[in-house]
Amino acid sequence: MDTDKKGFNNLTEVIPSLAAKSYFDERTYESELTSIWYQNWIYAGRADEIKNVGDFKSVRLGSQNILLVRSTDLVINGFFNTCRHRGSKLCTQDKGNLKTKHISCPYHRWTYSLDGALVKTPHLTPTDDFDRSNYSLYPVAVEQWGGCLFVNLAGENATSFDLSMDPSYDLLDNWPLQDLKLAHSYQSRLQCNWKIFWENFVECYHCPGLHPELCDLVPIYKRTQVSHDDEPDWENHQQDTDPSYRGGIKTGAGSWSMDGKIHGCVFPKLSTEERQIGFVYVQNLPSVFVVAHADYVRIVSILPDGPDGILLKVEWLLSEESLAKENLALAKIVDFGLLIIQQDATICELNQQGVQSIPHHNGVLMPQEYDVANFHRWVQKHVSP
Repeated sequence: MDTDKKGFNNLTEVIPSLAAKSYFDERTYESELTSIWYQNWIYAGRADEIKNVGDFKSVRLGSQNILLVRSTDLVINGFFNTCRHRGSKLCTQDKGNLKTKHISCPYHRWTYSLDGALVKTPHLTPTDDFDRSNYSLYPVAVEQWGGCLFVNLAGENATSFDLSMDPSYDLLDNWPLQDLKLAHSYQSRLQCNWKIFWENFVECYHCPGLHPELCDLVPIYKRTQVSHDDEPDWENHQQDTDPSYRGGIKTGAGSWSMDGKIHGCVFPKLSTEERQIGFVYVQNLPSVFVVAHADYVRIVSILPDGPDGILLKVEWLLSEESLAKENLALAKIVDFGLLIIQQDATICELNQQGVQSIPHHNGVLMPQEYDVANFHRWVQKHVSP
């Protein structure tokens, strides 16, 4: 998102939020699927979920079903999970391995190679005008970053992946994302619109009342600020070492965990500043944000599931060295993340229930919610004709 923090913080009047009906209206939801979810890079999981030739997984995105498969040259290819004959769904399982190293339609047995080419059409009466090479599977663009898979339904018309990560995909260069292993995952369906999830994520106006444990660990959150330059007179605090003003975790803490301690092995390439701050965020709208800590990385992703629902997934990634520790207190790490997610989930669902009130046409945004305004501008830019 394009952000203009100081410009927004200098405003002396409230600004309206999105129309309330945009959070539950079916037509708005379908429009956002088409213009946002089907046109942007979407997080699709970790590459090591499909590490062997023939391994596949399917991803449901709105009304679309996407198939990701590891081909014989070890490249991960992406296709719409649709046969070119009469449109049947190809793979019906969420994940598995194609033992024959081919993709076969369960309807008429048209068969495709793992790179999508049509190679067999059993029992087909031949015609002079039928050319198999014209009927490869519909492609989906696939990118890998740090062991993460992203898909874009726009295919060859997809926007540059390098420009999709905010603030920058190289911000986590000192974390060995590619080599990290899944230590724990959590999945749930939240009864809220996808925009409500993101609005809650990008502001900390709610933090003091909703996240006491997090505010204790990150003192600036207690003041409803996200970073040091959110402060109206931030210039006067540029040299302040108090984490209540400079940001980062509190003095004496090392990571986001139930006791504030580091429980995994510290990533060796981190700078002193990265260790002291204690967390670094990058996000890729509309589907994922990544939080990197000194000893682990957390990936939080969503997929839309109707106007008033999202599918939420949280993944905790640690190094193999950390996972080999006999005394690894993984629960200390996971439980803290779950606490925050569940606190946010509760309030997001309450928000969804409230916006449907008949007299509530739209809300208002306060200065601390500058990034909610930025998010709204991002949404409106994509849905405008």
